[in-house]
Amino acid sequence: MGASCLKFTAMDRYFTVMVVPEREKGVKSFRIPRVVFHAAIFFLVIFTILISILTYDYWKILRQVYENKHLTIENRQLQEQIQLFQMKLNSLTEDLERIHTFEKKLRIITGIEEANLTQSLKDPNSNGQLPANESGEDDKPLPNKDPSQKPQGSIFRNLDQLKEYKTAPDFINLKNLYEKKIATKFGLQKGYSYTKEWNELTKQSFTMATGFAEFDYKFGFVKSFVKDLEVNIHKLDQFLLDKDSFLRSTPTLLPTKGWITSYYGPRISPTSKRLRMHEGIDIGARSGTPILAAADGRVTFAGKKAGFGNFVQIDHGYGVETFYAHAKGLFAKKGQVVNRGTLIASIGNTGASTGPHLHYEIRVNGTPVDPLYFVLD
Repeated sequence: MGASCLKFTAMDRYFTVMVVPEREKGVKSFRIPRVVFHAAIFFLVIFTILISILTYDYWKILRQVYENKHLTIENRQLQEQIQLFQMKLNSLTEDLERIHTFEKKLRIITGIEEANLTQSLKDPNSNGQLPANESGEDDKPLPNKDPSQKPQGSIFRNLDQLKEYKTAPDFINLKNLYEKKIATKFGLQKGYSYTKEWNELTKQSFTMATGFAEFDYKFGFVKSFVKDLEVNIHKLDQFLLDKDSFLRSTPTLLPTKGWITSYYGPRISPTSKRLRMHEGIDIGARSGTPILAAADGRVTFAGKKAGFGNFVQIDHGYGVETFYAHAKGLFAKKGQVVNRGTLIASIGNTGASTGPHLHYEIRVNGTPVDPLYFVLD
């Protein structure tokens, strides 16, 4: 085998590199200027340092790419979670609306809050007319009066306020606070309002401020509403302790099982074809379906009545009376004391009626009111 070696001989201006083969004869030598040799060593060291720096930077970039990918996924999950919270919060708001309606009914029934009971609680049609039904001549001429507005403090007004949250000062303040907090995390305490517009990555991060502020604003709104609702229900609970007898005599039960085919309020009469005031509600059901007393009371009339057919009238005290018209069979008798849920008649098609149904009225001190203000089931 052959061998070779390198020998360096220092001279004034040159380095001599000698190559000595192991088997071959003759020595080969190369003269390298001293400056070139030093320059080569220098550039080799610089190259090694540059390669090391680039390798380190590349490793950092790869790590940053991985972190950015992780943060992007995390940010997407966070936004999805915020949307889920918003959906749950909206669902909670709808539940609170139903509880508020229930609570308002109780307050009206118990007399804690006054209300215009001659105004329909439910208006299914935008034109103010309720659907015509197979009802008889139990309609009365429509009173000449202006339509009433929604009661003050209505939950609908509160919900409208909640839907317009983007223009609310509290929401704007919350959004600004969250943007400042996000800017602080990025070290952009000053000038972040400009930076977030041209830096897409930063702009994406700042979009979370709107979601955070929206959730906080709605949560605070719902929390405040729940607090007020809790206070109202507590007062109501205390009041109801003294109103047990009154409640037993309040017609809170829907008298029969069926579907409401005509509501309280103005409608086109199916017999006269004129706009008249419908002073009760019509509940359609199969002939023979049981009719129950809506509350405790005494039967003051049970028999036939013009236009109403077989008719039952119950006095519940406190100036409250209920009427049950167009019945098929009458089971209650005049003077009978009944309890809520007592069988008094069955669905029929007697009197001025075009189909089996119950015409149900509630009158307070002789004035017809909307039965839906009292019904709780």
